[in-house]
Amino acid sequence: MHETSAPSRTRLSRRNLLALGAAASAAPVLAACGSDDSGGGGGNVTLGLWTWASEFEDAFATAADEYHQLHPNVTVKPRYWSFANYAPSLQAALAAKEEGDIFMPLVSTLALAQAERTIDLRKALGADFLDGFFPSTNEENVYQDGQYAVGWAAQTFGLFHNTTLMAQLGLTPPETWDDLAAMAPKINAAGLVPMSIQGNPSNQLSDFMLPIITQITDDPQVVLDLDTHEKKGVSWDSEPVVQALTIVKQLTDAGVFSSGVLATDSDTANSTFTSGKAAMLFTGSFFPPSLQTTAPPEFLTQYGIAKTPTVKPGGKHWCANQAGYTWAVSSGSKNQDAAVDFLKYLYDPARYLKMMNDTFSMPSTEAAADGVSSSDIKTMTSWLLDGEGAPHIMFGKGTLDSVTNGVVSVVNGSATPAQAAKAIEAAVVQARKI
Repeated sequence: MHETSAPSRTRLSRRNLLALGAAASAAPVLAACGSDDSGGGGGNVTLGLWTWASEFEDAFATAADEYHQLHPNVTVKPRYWSFANYAPSLQAALAAKEEGDIFMPLVSTLALAQAERTIDLRKALGADFLDGFFPSTNEENVYQDGQYAVGWAAQTFGLFHNTTLMAQLGLTPPETWDDLAAMAPKINAAGLVPMSIQGNPSNQLSDFMLPIITQITDDPQVVLDLDTHEKKGVSWDSEPVVQALTIVKQLTDAGVFSSGVLATDSDTANSTFTSGKAAMLFTGSFFPPSLQTTAPPEFLTQYGIAKTPTVKPGGKHWCANQAGYTWAVSSGSKNQDAAVDFLKYLYDPARYLKMMNDTFSMPSTEAAADGVSSSDIKTMTSWLLDGEGAPHIMFGKGTLDSVTNGVVSVVNGSATPAQAAKAIEAAVVQARKI
């Protein structure tokens, strides 16, 4: 596969998103930053647009200028932070009630909705507007009867495979988890890692496990309910969770993961694959752009992308998908109408598609999916058009750490699947008490 190289700017990854979210939760109140509001109504309006998505910097600047030409009384001021600085800056501004009018809420969407710090975009944007998004990128932002953020750039996980190595071994990408477990001994015997995956930080192991729950139940709402943990009878030690963790144990016992998986960072996981030492790699749609600039040139014709394996032959290949970049509108903004109107402007079909293609990003809208120009991103986006996106980003208090620790305990053998599920439930309940 051949692609044109993506811009060499910092891109969102699942690891970075969660690191930012953790920092936002723990950050002290530092110097707060305002959005330079100048009042609403018919007067001059200044909108603060806060983000760390630097790959869109040129696109946002152009959109702000064009919008100002159409609406001379409205000035949009995009503001960017580095990964390290965005979370504490946002936290400080939220504490001081001086956040931008439009901002990316990290993994705090549900907490901000509970605190009534963001507006209900289902009311502000309308159902017809939101119906154009992939369900998985909407559902992550739903709290009770409202939706408090909207997806910008999505991400999907799949199974990258070395076509040359797989052909030499007489193998094809596995359809089911049983298939993957069955082929692992042959791959190991050849001196290769069957499937490379990031295990340090360990959050990608939860990305790997959570969609299996959806595969078992055939209902993404199950994981969403587990995350919010508010409905009666919802529990992490339920049978679907135990079954999903049992599949993780099956794959571990079969030797699918490398022996040092829990010490493997994303760069090592990726290079193990691109250097020909792993037959397959589990990772997300944020990988292909960097692949074009980091892999040996000859490797670029030796890989393919397959759907995540499923639990049974002919089963639906539910895969990890949600939006890492999302937009929220501050309930404290004096210019909410202008903020909502500018969001609609950003999502103009032609404008939005160009922004996605120029940055090699996966769109969150179904209409843009049809126009994706990158062959790799188009392949992975097509799975969403097939309705196979499943939740994997945990927003509930304590959920991410609890789930990740549970998966790790199964991988390292310190707990059985049933024990791990029970520990996840206990940890989540405890976190909600603090």
